[in-house]
Parts: sequence; structure tokens; C-alpha cells
Amino acid sequence: MRIQQLFGLGARYGVHRTARAQFPRGLASAPAIPATPIGLQRKQRAPEDTHTMRRRLLYQMRKRGILETDLLLSTFASQHLPTLSRDEMSDLDVLLSNIDWDIFYWATNKTQAPKEVSDMPVFQKLKEHAAKRGSTIVRMPDL
Repeated sequence: MRIQQLFGLGARYGVHRTARAQFPRGLASAPAIPATPIGLQRKQRAPEDTHTMRRRLLYQMRKRGILETDLLLSTFASQHLPTLSRDEMSDLDVLLSNIDWDIFYWATNKTQAPKEVSDMPVFQKLKEHAAKRGSTIVRMPDL
């Protein structure tokens, strides 16, 4: 079965011969995706003071790119970021290196979070925050 038939796509939607040649027997012959470590690979940052780290995390939590995750993380940041310890901010930095939808689904208990993430105290705070979100209308906090 062709990829076009599986997804109802044609050449006009960008499916080219190279995609058909790569998986000639459809998705069943696609190679398995190898397990990756938690978080995306990042360049090592220069040491930063606590104030700079807090400001960077605030920006990263507001500008994720997916509205649901932006709302969840920005409201969490406005309520909890000023009181987080340096270790909790480091854990939060590792957590933010993950894909937006993964963070959102883990925090809202839609999918099971990996053990490395679920063991973080800051992640437990985020899950508690996400559980309380459904009771009010949420909007981005002011800067």
C-alpha cells in the first residue's frame, strides 16, 4: 500500500518519489525509532547567576510556540518561579528541553512521564498547578 493511500495524499501535497522509495511496503516496513534520552540535545551554557537564570526560564516558559503549553507554563512561572530554588530551576531547565506536547501531556496526566521527569520536585509542582487550571479562565500573565 502506498503512503498516499494510507494518508489520502497525492503528489500535489508534497509526497515525492523519494518518500515512496524509502518505505516501499508502507509504514509497516519503517524502521523503529530508537529510544532517546530525556530532553533535546543542547549546547552547554556558560555559568549564569540566579537572577539571569530566572529571567531566561521565564522567557522560555512564555514563548514555547504551542498555546496550551504557553498558558500552562507561563501561569506556573508567574506563581512559582520567584520562589524556586537554584536546584529546582536547574530541573526546570532540563524539563523545558523536552518537546512542548510531551510537557503538556505529562503535566496534565494524559501520558505517563518518564521516571527521570516524574522524580523532579518541580515537575510535581507543575502537575499540581495543571490540576488546578481547569477551574478558571486562563490567560497569559502580564510581564
